[in-house]
Amino acid sequence: MNIQSNLPLIAAMAEMLAPYRDDDETYSDTLEGETNVMELLDGEIAAMQSDEALAEAIKAQEDALKIRRERISMRADAHKKNIKLILQHAVLQKAERPLATVSIRPGSLSVRIVEEADIPSQLMREKITRAPDKAAIKAQIEAGVEVPGAVLERGDETISVRVK
Repeated sequence: MNIQSNLPLIAAMAEMLAPYRDDDETYSDTLEGETNVMELLDGEIAAMQSDEALAEAIKAQEDALKIRRERISMRADAHKKNIKLILQHAVLQKAERPLATVSIRPGSLSVRIVEEADIPSQLMREKITRAPDKAAIKAQIEAGVEVPGAVLERGDETISVRVK
């Protein structure tokens, strides 16, 4: 169903029925009888639910694949350790094989902090993070206190979908 082509007809009918909006049942029944608005809503609800279910299934598959990837990565790391053990026990620094050349090389240098308090201050980085406390600001504004630089604003309308 092409939603866009139906919207002008629905809007025009809703405008014609404006005097009856106080009577929800009459307004809804007439609008439904003259347009396919409810059919369009049902189609969109079904499509939304289908897409949400598909997204959940994809997420579950991603989670399963992540676990599988981590397990296979751990297995590859174990193979790497085994290669190192074999080279060490054979007292070989390097081995050229058809699939790869493997070699033992010295580890790279890195700094390990043994006592942070002893590090000179000129070698320390200071990290200061300042951010507005939105929950506290909202509470203040709702309590009638004016907070400079902040206002309460309502976000875009959202759709609530409840399934029985």
